[in-house]
Amino acid sequence: MILFVLLLAGLIYIDNTRDVHWSLYLLLFFVFSGIEFYGACYINSGFHQKAICNVHSSDKLIAMTFDDGPALQTEKILKVLAEFDAKATFFCIGKHIKGKEEILKKIDADGHLIGNHSYSHGFFIDLKNTRSLVNDLELANSEIKKVIGKSPVFFRPPYGVTTPGLARATKKLNFKVIGWNIRSLDTRIKDKQEVLSRIKKRLKPGSILLLHDTIAGTEIVLKELFLYLKEQNYKVVALDQLIHEKAYA
Repeated sequence: MILFVLLLAGLIYIDNTRDVHWSLYLLLFFVFSGIEFYGACYINSGFHQKAICNVHSSDKLIAMTFDDGPALQTEKILKVLAEFDAKATFFCIGKHIKGKEEILKKIDADGHLIGNHSYSHGFFIDLKNTRSLVNDLELANSEIKKVIGKSPVFFRPPYGVTTPGLARATKKLNFKVIGWNIRSLDTRIKDKQEVLSRIKKRLKPGSILLLHDTIAGTEIVLKELFLYLKEQNYKVVALDQLIHEKAYA
């Protein structure tokens, strides 16, 4: 932003001394907007705030994360995780907890971690100011704590979008922002084998995998993935173990 203001001021100064074509202003605007868009939409860019998207590891360890629950589909995911004795992290939406408290308790009782994925997860959440975002995130933590008695420290931004306001909010709440380096695209890709293939191609030690526990058929992908991971000598560990950070305050 500072660089943009300086460049704009320089352009205006030059324009006052000699004729500057209007297209240069337009070019500056589009370059700035393009950088801002990339920084906001790609969480691993670290543009607005630092996010933990993976770790450097010589061991074949990965962490598995699920967004948008709790949901009825979550129970199927939990059965597969139990079958393969693996731990995962569930980034839950606060407004989805009501009526699904037992599922949230089951996640915790099975030894999995629960993270904050905002309360509202609204389409325009990124347009909220810092105070509104703090209230939203605190409300999500409050709903989670009512059920499991613990306040999450791990936070994943809705849609993976970061903004200056969100950066200030997460800093104020002392959250650890968690991203990913393997996005399964399971909410877009209908072919489960294509989802599995996408994950396999991007797999490397220290990866954080993003899936959703709201998508029907994810448990089928999971079973095949676990078999593949076993063949490749990979181990799925809890996120706090992978990144060496506490999951709860």
